[in-house]
Amino acid sequence: MSPIDRRTFLGAGGAALIAGALASCRSGGGAGGGADGSGSADSLRVAWYGGQPAHEGIEGALAAFGEDHPDSSITTEKAPFGDYWDRLATQVAGGDGPDVLRMSMTFLAEYADRGALLDLSDHVGDVIDTAALDEDVATSGSLNDGLYGIGQSSITHATFRNTGLAQEHGVALPEQWSWSDFTEFCSSFADAAGPGKYGSTDAGGDFQMFEVWARQHGTDLFDEQGLAVGADVVEEWLVMWQTLREAGAVPPPDVTAESDSFETSQLSQLNAAVTFGWVQQVTFLQPLVPEYPLAVGPVPGLTAGSLDGQFVKALDFWCVMNTSANADAAAELIDFLLNDERAITSIGLTLGVPPSASSRELLALDPQTPEGRAVAFVDQIADQVGPSPDAWPTGYGELQGSVFPRLNEDVGFGAATPAAAAAQFVEEAARVLG
Repeated sequence: MSPIDRRTFLGAGGAALIAGALASCRSGGGAGGGADGSGSADSLRVAWYGGQPAHEGIEGALAAFGEDHPDSSITTEKAPFGDYWDRLATQVAGGDGPDVLRMSMTFLAEYADRGALLDLSDHVGDVIDTAALDEDVATSGSLNDGLYGIGQSSITHATFRNTGLAQEHGVALPEQWSWSDFTEFCSSFADAAGPGKYGSTDAGGDFQMFEVWARQHGTDLFDEQGLAVGADVVEEWLVMWQTLREAGAVPPPDVTAESDSFETSQLSQLNAAVTFGWVQQVTFLQPLVPEYPLAVGPVPGLTAGSLDGQFVKALDFWCVMNTSANADAAAELIDFLLNDERAITSIGLTLGVPPSASSRELLALDPQTPEGRAVAFVDQIADQVGPSPDAWPTGYGELQGSVFPRLNEDVGFGAATPAAAAAQFVEEAARVLG
């Protein structure tokens, strides 16, 4: 079979591919199944994406599960985020998906809508105990009256701030800030620090941070009809970031294009004082700037201190493939990963902030550590953020990974005005969301 990447699988041909895969598995070709499709009740394939810390954390948890189930057999498959989805799409299209898998909200709706994921509703309360999970986490995998994933973590948007670097240049970093405060800080820092130094990295192409901006302007990013935000709100975002680029307050687009990893981030290179991300990413960034403790703070609001655009939610899930011959055993493993103390301890914050108060208490993290700062931030803002949005719709991955950053880059390089790019985004979103 020729390779099928995630774009092919999740594109127009995906429905036919998954229908064929499901039919194949029902006739005896299911993942983990034997020649008669019965499979082995003691055999599970577990797949996930991430870096080495995530690999080590999950493998430690699976080893503990194996101690309690000595007759079980677990096969693991792991890969970086981008490679993972290309491989998974090929596997699922061929009827050979894993039993248990890590799923991103970016693609949850796409796989669920095409019948690839098992509805876990009947397993909750019976096999999978979600009673201790944060409320938004327990329901984050709900789609179309089904529950297609159990949240692995509670995460939220954040800014990571090198307050020490700012102080060295005589510039204060406010704990609570508006977008006006943010732009003023960026300009002040760049002026004080000199050429090649920036107040912040460039988040203009970050669709997930744009969602906060959209919510601050009074609407969720999506509704039942598709994109719920107008071109005017998109344009205002693009104008703000282009103005910062032109002032030298954030990096030019060619520098940003080369700063596509934690290691190459302008924050990690000590060329910027602030960057944006998901709260747990402070644990990845801090080791890269050991001489400067990174503070975790909110995304700027329309007014200082307002967090109504942010939310706390699970954006990564444990799921079971609908083709699994061992759905009950798969559900039992998910329960173990969420609730067993050995699993919680091994995984730590490698998948995000643990999704229950009891698991966070179990870790008893020092608040001075990066992990402790991430947990403390989630606990601190949980009652201040806006309501959790619905799951991202089918097509989100293309908007987030391709369309939005490309149009922002067009603005940065002068190939489009913010107004033209905003109008094109709304047009392309209508096509993608269909």
